[in-house]
Amino acid sequence: MKIEVNLFASLRQYLPEQAEGNSFSMQLDQGATVDQVLEKLNIPGEMPKIIFINGLIVKSEAILKDGDRAGIFPPLAGG
Repeated sequence: MKIEVNLFASLRQYLPEQAEGNSFSMQLDQGATVDQVLEKLNIPGEMPKIIFINGLIVKSEAILKDGDRAGIFPPLAGG
């Protein structure tokens, strides 16, 4: 299956070479989880992050489907 991944802010350092801006496509096996995406990108598991799939906040154990759009953010602070 194919998904679209967007990494933001400090997580951009984990973008693969084929990324355009902060976005890239990724091929995964059916039933893959967000945790597996993070592992493939070498993003440390203990690093805090906020994960959106198709605009909804999910946990890293969420199972992905073909065509999903994942947005992964570090925790943000502001005022």
